[in-house]
Amino acid sequence: MRSDKEALIEALETMEAGCTAVGVFPLETLSRTDGQALLARLDKLDQKLVSLQRSLRGRLLMTAPRVSA
Repeated sequence: MRSDKEALIEALETMEAGCTAVGVFPLETLSRTDGQALLARLDKLDQKLVSLQRSLRGRLLMTAPRVSA
């Protein structure tokens, strides 16, 4: 049984591997329409990542221990 932390690390590694695979994909094999669809999908993914980062930052700030002066 894997831990939540291991599942998180695996998910991040999968995302990194996906980025690498897309980055080295031979774009010349895509039609103009497919290339535009790829860029549109990457834009949507970028928006999701930005939203995720904001959400995680907020959650981390809410759970961070408070330091008093």
